[in-house]
Amino acid sequence: MSNGWPAWARSAPDVQLVHSVWLDDHELDLLVEHGGVVVHCPVANMYLASGMARVPEMRRRGITVALATDGPGSNNNQDMLEVLKTTALSGKVSTLDAMALLPEEVIWMACRGGSHAFGQPAFIGSLEVGKKADVVLVDLDTPFAMPVHRVPSALVYNVNSGSVDTVIVDGAILMRDKQMLVVDEKALLAEARAACTRLFERAGIAG
Repeated sequence: MSNGWPAWARSAPDVQLVHSVWLDDHELDLLVEHGGVVVHCPVANMYLASGMARVPEMRRRGITVALATDGPGSNNNQDMLEVLKTTALSGKVSTLDAMALLPEEVIWMACRGGSHAFGQPAFIGSLEVGKKADVVLVDLDTPFAMPVHRVPSALVYNVNSGSVDTVIVDGAILMRDKQMLVVDEKALLAEARAACTRLFERAGIAG
């Protein structure tokens, strides 16, 4: 990478493979050898019938796996909490093993795996002294989560993006009490609808 890149970018893995649904054994060996990261997008893979990555096996081999939604064309709601549940369920059904991916492993991929994909494991991905204050508070006091026997299980299996109460990025509060503080959400949605209407008009497509 160019010396003009920030230090964290220069430390990122040289190889990041998104989706990775058809990797063979040799390719998995190469990922292990070279420290590559797999970015797993299970909802998009199901939506497009692309196949399913061998995530449980990748983790057994020591391959770092991060989680993502993919784009809106292949994952309409881009809900990362939905990705957690889908990751766990797809790992189970693809191996016929109900214990293939535990909730703690899925959360690790979302947080620690993501920090490795960004090349910033020293700064983000976990709640530790000296790291950036990136925190998401999720409301588990809902009919969807009650009763909460285990918090990791509730986070993976019970809730969705509507349960996110507060979002803090590098110490700045961006959302509180489920309300965005940094943008006018209603105005932004109206702007998006207007942009869509203009696009349809330019394309000659009836709305």
